[in-house]
Amino acid sequence: MGFGIVDIGVYLPEQIQQPEEVLAAMELGKGELQFLHKYHRLEGVPVTESDQMLDDTIAQAVERLQSRHSLSEIDLVLYVHSFQVQTPSDYRLGQRILCRFGLEDVPFYGISQMNCASSIAALQWLERISRTQPHIRNVLLICADQFNFLPPEWRYLRKSAILGDSAVAVLLSRESRQHVVQAAHVLRDTRFHTGYHATADEISAFNRLYVDHIIQGMEELLSMQGLSFEDVNHIFPHNVNWTTWKEFSRRTGVGLDRIYLDNIQRIGHTFSNDPFINLSSGLEQDWVCMKGRSIMVSIGLGSFFGFALVEHGGCEEE
Repeated sequence: MGFGIVDIGVYLPEQIQQPEEVLAAMELGKGELQFLHKYHRLEGVPVTESDQMLDDTIAQAVERLQSRHSLSEIDLVLYVHSFQVQTPSDYRLGQRILCRFGLEDVPFYGISQMNCASSIAALQWLERISRTQPHIRNVLLICADQFNFLPPEWRYLRKSAILGDSAVAVLLSRESRQHVVQAAHVLRDTRFHTGYHATADEISAFNRLYVDHIIQGMEELLSMQGLSFEDVNHIFPHNVNWTTWKEFSRRTGVGLDRIYLDNIQRIGHTFSNDPFINLSSGLEQDWVCMKGRSIMVSIGLGSFFGFALVEHGGCEEE
C-alpha cells in the first residue's frame, strides 16, 4: 500500500463508567455482570461528559497529534465513525473540525457504512484512491465515536461488550517507512445485516461463527501477501472481549503473548478506534517488534470483519 503510520494522537475521557452502572438500568441478573468481569475481564469504559460535543472530543486527539507533527502538508482528511448518526444534520461536524485546524481547503471524506470495521475500510479505500491520485502524500485519518447523547444502557451489547468513547487522529504518509500498511481486507457476512437490532437467534448464530470469521479473514489477508500466521509477530485487536482472543489463540496456535490485550480490561471496546489505540499503546511500551509484522483488527456488526497488515520498518540492525 505504501502509507506508513507516522504517529497517532489518542484521546480517552478521564471518566470511567463501571459495568455495574451500565447494567443497573437494565434490571439484568448478577450472572450477566459476573460474566463481564470473570470471563471478559472488563473493568470499565471511558465516557465523555454529557455536555461534551463530538467536535471537542475529536479536537483533543488532533491536538495531541499536532503537538508532535505539523499538519500543514495534509493532502486528504478521512473521518471514520461507527455510529452513523452522531450530530444534527445541519451541525456540519466535518467543517467545524477542518476550520479549527486550518484544513478547510483540504479534500475531506467520511466513512461509516461498515460500523466498527469502518476504520479498516478507510485504509482499504485509501489504498485504492492512492493508485489513481499519486499526489496524495500525507493523510489525516480521524476516528471518533461517543455515546453521551444516548441512554447509558444502549452502550451494552448483550453478553459481549460495553461501548466506550474515544477519538484517534492518525498521520499517514507515503514518505514513512515505519509501520507501513501493506494491505487491508474486509470480510463480509450479510446474513447478519440487522446488526444491533438482531434477534436472539441471529445473535446466537453470529456468535457461533464469530471466531471462524476472524480466522478466515486473517488467513485471506495473509494469503494475499504469501504469508501465514507464523509470519505475524503481533495482533492489535478490537477490544470487544478477552474471551474472543483466548479462543482465537487456542484454535490458531497464536500465543496470547502476541496479542495486545492490555486495554481490554482498562477501556473495553471503543468502536472502530481499538486497533489504533492498541497500536499506540504497544509502541509507547516498546512492545512492538520493530522489524516484524502486525495485524490490526476491527469488527463491525452487520457483519464486517476488517484486517490490516502492517510492516514495521524500524532501524537497520547493527
